[in-house]
Amino acid sequence: MLKTSIIICTYNREAYLPKCLEHLRLQNAEPKSFEIVLINNNSTDNTDSICKEFKQNNPDLNITYVVETTPGLSAARNCGIENSKGEILCFIDDDGFAVAEYVKIIQNYANNEDYTDFISFGGKVIPCYNEGKDPKWLSKYIDGVVSKVDLGEQVKDFDKKYPAGCNMIFRRKFFEEYGGFNADLHTRGDDKFVFDKLKKAGLKTLYIPELKVEHFIDDYRLEATFIKRLSKIIGQSEAIRLRNESIILKVLKFGEYLFKFGAACILGLGFLFQGAPAKTKFILMVRWYVILGFFIKSKI
Repeated sequence: MLKTSIIICTYNREAYLPKCLEHLRLQNAEPKSFEIVLINNNSTDNTDSICKEFKQNNPDLNITYVVETTPGLSAARNCGIENSKGEILCFIDDDGFAVAEYVKIIQNYANNEDYTDFISFGGKVIPCYNEGKDPKWLSKYIDGVVSKVDLGEQVKDFDKKYPAGCNMIFRRKFFEEYGGFNADLHTRGDDKFVFDKLKKAGLKTLYIPELKVEHFIDDYRLEATFIKRLSKIIGQSEAIRLRNESIILKVLKFGEYLFKFGAACILGLGFLFQGAPAKTKFILMVRWYVILGFFIKSKI
């Protein structure tokens, strides 16, 4: 059986990291069949103690703990790749809680002859909140701002979309051949960069509905101020990703953003007629700030 590496990159998330690790400790897979790679991205809270205590208290598990001082999620992910030993590399956020069958599901699909031509995998991401329900302003058209992924109950290819960073899996050979994450990119841009490379190479990604991760969303990440900043960063990351591409690709991306903004205006009118002005406000806000980010070159 292929050995699986679960890579957790963490930065100042002492409130959620223990729960994330507990879900990995309770995996019903054979402990020798997987490893847990903890990358502390130079946290200033109690992350170091949490990771060391987890490793000390679970001698039956294969745990590697590394401190990566270079800031940024991409740098931490690349460190995780370098320090992992598995042929299958799984990335879960430090506030992500995997189902107990997570490792088994990955191993079953990765070893299944029907899916040997898939280089990467992803599954459902289920946002969870302090209030226990989606915010009133959320609609399926912008559910990416809370990292929600749900393509239904059928196993199928990811086609137009790609897995969320808190639940994405790759065969190691992909990184060996095509390189790792781009440390110049931030928030979603680093994920898209990797899957863009994958797609350009003609490689495929499989959607596995039972492969579920709950992803905790803090209250501040639901506020308009944060959503504006997030949307702007998404646009800026796309501009960085495309800076060495042809002008045609850049124009096409801008055209895509204009189309989405126009569609958002139409959808917003629909939400107003439905008595949901908050959905109108946020769908327009997200699309507008992504466009602003695409053109504003200020530091992220």
